[in-house]
Amino acid sequence: MKKYIITTIYIFVFMTFIGFSENMRGLFIPIFKEEFRINNSMIGVMLTVSSLAYIMFQYIGGILIQKHGHKRIYLSSLILIILSFLMIWKSGSFYILLLAMFIFNVGVSLFSISTNSLIPVLFIGYQAILMNLTHFCYGLGTSAGQRTVGILLKRGLNWREAYLGSALVFFILLLIFFFIKFPQVDVDKADKGVKFLDAIKDKRILLFVAALGLYVFSELSVANWFANFMITGYSLDGLTASYYLSLFFFIFTIGRFLGGFVVEKIGHFNALFLYFSIATILFTVGLVLGEKYLILISASGFFFSIGFPTIVLLVSNTFQKNRTYILGLVIALTSTVNMILNFLVGFLNDTIGVYYTFFLIPTALFASLTILIYIKLKVWENS
Repeated sequence: MKKYIITTIYIFVFMTFIGFSENMRGLFIPIFKEEFRINNSMIGVMLTVSSLAYIMFQYIGGILIQKHGHKRIYLSSLILIILSFLMIWKSGSFYILLLAMFIFNVGVSLFSISTNSLIPVLFIGYQAILMNLTHFCYGLGTSAGQRTVGILLKRGLNWREAYLGSALVFFILLLIFFFIKFPQVDVDKADKGVKFLDAIKDKRILLFVAALGLYVFSELSVANWFANFMITGYSLDGLTASYYLSLFFFIFTIGRFLGGFVVEKIGHFNALFLYFSIATILFTVGLVLGEKYLILISASGFFFSIGFPTIVLLVSNTFQKNRTYILGLVIALTSTVNMILNFLVGFLNDTIGVYYTFFLIPTALFASLTILIYIKLKVWENS
């Protein structure tokens, strides 16, 4: 719908700055440790608290959207993000920082569930393109944020100033927000009474959780463990490892920009089957052939790219009732699956070694592909 083009552009910009601000945190972790006199375990607590906030409010956010609508939830997201940045800017202790990170991830989670449920409504005919472009903006913001903040840190930028600047950017987005028109998505009263236990009895929901959870685990494990794998397994230096890692996500971002057009052309399931098959093959061959073929793992990023937005669209299109609630539930449970599997990776790295553990990534991607095939043949066509 042409009348929502400005709304869509606003969401794109919002998503870009979410990616920018969320991922600059990694650059500040060494500074947090020094300034607040904490160890890696406490940083682990901060990351876990952040994940839990995101997971909880993916689920709660779906309920809130059904009760109050997308516009109010977007407004809440903006206010919470600005509040969290101001708290970080003035934080005098690690516990204030911890609370601020929790609030920030609540805001990001509310924005995420709002966007993932609203985009399919805005432009019915171009869902895959818009969903992939939206998540492309997140990747673009991530890349720009890490690069920009890294340069500014070298020039003497204080981390507190970075968060104050981010608060200012989101305050400008807040001012613009009041001039943006959001569609009113009607929800039947009968849909509001859905219960958690009733929802998870639906086999389709559990299958989508498994497929999306395994995919998200495989994608995020590259971000979390690829550099560790190269440095520990092949004794590469940090600069070389960062090259292969950044190349993966650069190619991944290009793939997400182009992927929506492929999905619209050949269909959601066909695109997932094609992309996941090639990604699994490239990743596995790169692992088997060893250090000289790490470029194949980086190249596989192109074929990872469409996974999250395309599966989210499938979930959205599968459930006509309780759509927003179910989408929030699926993403919340997906994040839980990812968190559990990442704990498993840490354990296996210490027991069987980083090389064999890293095979979990293509294995998880192949398992996700298998479940999607089952959904297509046994569930989707019979629903």
